[in-house]
Amino acid sequence: MNFKKRFSVLLVPHNKGEVVEKKISAGFLVLLLAGFILVFSCGAAFSLGGFSRAYDKFRLHQLEKENRFLQAKLGELRATTDNLKVQMTDLIEKEKKVRMVFGLPQVDEQIRRLGVGGPPSEGPTEFGNDLDQLRVAEIEVDGLLRQARFEKDNFDQIYTALSEKKEVLNHSPSIRPTEGYLSCGFGMRLDPFTGRRQLHRGVDLATDIGTPVHVTADGVVREVSRDVGLGKLIKVDHQYGYTTIYAHLSRISVKPGQHVKRGEVIGAVGNTGYSTGPHLHYEVHLEGRPQNPMRYFLGAATSD
Repeated sequence: MNFKKRFSVLLVPHNKGEVVEKKISAGFLVLLLAGFILVFSCGAAFSLGGFSRAYDKFRLHQLEKENRFLQAKLGELRATTDNLKVQMTDLIEKEKKVRMVFGLPQVDEQIRRLGVGGPPSEGPTEFGNDLDQLRVAEIEVDGLLRQARFEKDNFDQIYTALSEKKEVLNHSPSIRPTEGYLSCGFGMRLDPFTGRRQLHRGVDLATDIGTPVHVTADGVVREVSRDVGLGKLIKVDHQYGYTTIYAHLSRISVKPGQHVKRGEVIGAVGNTGYSTGPHLHYEVHLEGRPQNPMRYFLGAATSD
């Protein structure tokens, strides 16, 4: 382009003034156009930058809000999984207890661990970010679900086995005979009257005089008597090798030869015989050998 080339620009006023002619060079026109483009570009860039910063600030606010929400949900999930772990542990212990009481084979701990399956839970990385915590939570939930399925299969097996042994189960001690707290457990102890170390063949459940005493399984009353040491007592034969004894009673509500059902009231707590206070002395015998009654407390005293 010939920048020296000149152009005439006519300036015509709106009134009747004189028309003015201006001569400008091509170079000046190019410079003027370039300046206009530069000013427009800078304005557009500043406008776009301001919009971008405003949008970034908005997105950051939204992400922070979402992060707080996810953190709260993650905390709830952790609390839920911790609670489920406690319940699962309690469920496993009850399953072991049921198997022991009813003579069912225990699940090998190695098999139980294989039943849970899955990779070991890894803790968060050194950064402890939300993704690490979420990954750990997912692994724990997945493990709990598999463990729940495994335990369900175990209880299905127990249910099948127990259904086949219903008659035996009805005659197996499986409830607490009365309300109250354990004041003396099963095993060796110092006799409170003689001071000698001897076997305590049952457990003592301390409670108020007159509290109902329930028979712990179906059976036949074989003995109703009064013993110097045990006071008023009832002995029940449950067949299948089980017998139970209820002592220190204040009242007896059954007679020898009477058939009783689990949960039926057979007497009341007392303080008869050698006793330091109101309580029920309760024994469980299997094939003539005393057992720890605590192993047979699977339900409340009023179970049917």
